[in-house]
Amino acid sequence: MTLLDRVRAARPDLDWETARPRALPALRSPAVPLKTLRRALRRAARPVLLVNDGARTLPRDLPWVLAELWEVGGRPPVVVATGTHRESEAAARDRLGGLPVEVHDADATRAHVALAPGARIDRRLARADLIVAFGSVEPHYFAGWGGAHKTATVGVLDRASIERNHRLALDDGARPLACKGNPVFDDLARIAAAIEEDRRLLAVNHVLDDDGRAVGLGVGTWRGSLRRCEAAARARFLHRVGPVDLLVAHATGPLGRTLYQADKGIKNTEAAVRPGGCLILSADLSDGAGPPRFLDLLARAPDLATARAAAQAEYRLGDHKAVRWRALEARGVRVLVASPRIDPALLEPAGIEAFASLEDALAEAPPGPGRALLVSDAGRSVVLPPEPAT
Repeated sequence: MTLLDRVRAARPDLDWETARPRALPALRSPAVPLKTLRRALRRAARPVLLVNDGARTLPRDLPWVLAELWEVGGRPPVVVATGTHRESEAAARDRLGGLPVEVHDADATRAHVALAPGARIDRRLARADLIVAFGSVEPHYFAGWGGAHKTATVGVLDRASIERNHRLALDDGARPLACKGNPVFDDLARIAAAIEEDRRLLAVNHVLDDDGRAVGLGVGTWRGSLRRCEAAARARFLHRVGPVDLLVAHATGPLGRTLYQADKGIKNTEAAVRPGGCLILSADLSDGAGPPRFLDLLARAPDLATARAAAQAEYRLGDHKAVRWRALEARGVRVLVASPRIDPALLEPAGIEAFASLEDALAEAPPGPGRALLVSDAGRSVVLPPEPAT
């Protein structure tokens, strides 16, 4: 039985719609302008190839492309941009076809140098005269869009710099797909501009399908590359639906392993739920809740005002998630969690209602009739209300 069959069987009183990333025609492989990249590498004295870690979507032909560029460029460093994530060199090397790699460590204090106010960057990037940064353009729940600009900034900053940037996510302007008026995006643009002062930043952005094939491509400056991918990214990931009475946000893959990560599915879809509606986060949650501070802050802050005050007084990475959770509840939206793998008692002190199955959670949702939406890949799908008629 499919997920759609399950929700329809559990709640036949509701009018169900669905949303997931759309299939788009794949570009010819490899979807990179190798001639342009080869020329840039041959002209550079100190190039660096920069790629995302395994938590991000990667082009399936990236190992082959990297090997080609690595040889042409005189075997430059291949740096894996992890942000605050952890990845072993062995795992990264296997993922990238056996190339020698160097993994960024946000907690290695001496591995970073000051680049701009509030931004300390990996020394290997600071020494380079050319950075070829690969990125996947997908919605980001508070930075607007992911892509090579995030690979080259958040991906290689030290922890304190990342924390300072992410604190800006407490602002209401920090939303998925939003660049204009988004303080997080503006800060990343400031850091990217500082990188470009003394070196070339060549961005290689892709929009990828479920099999890692490119359906969109942008190469050039980070802004230009992102702009060239935006139409394909919107066509693939953005849905205009709403307002709905009930929304099921189903988080899959790595994002579905912890509540802390699966919460991105809420942020990507919550705008489509009407005030007074209900949102169910459905995920496996095989690794539990994630960092304990997320639940601790929710337990200490039963309402939006208290959560915001606590986060502003002493922000720690991820506090914006707890604040946004309380902000959603302040709109009158009831939030339920459906997972067969997490103990509801673990979430109870944080005021989170959890159920052992999606069917149990659906039974608790308000009775129909009403309009309902199933988002089957909520970590990457963004749902916004229809644009006002002009």
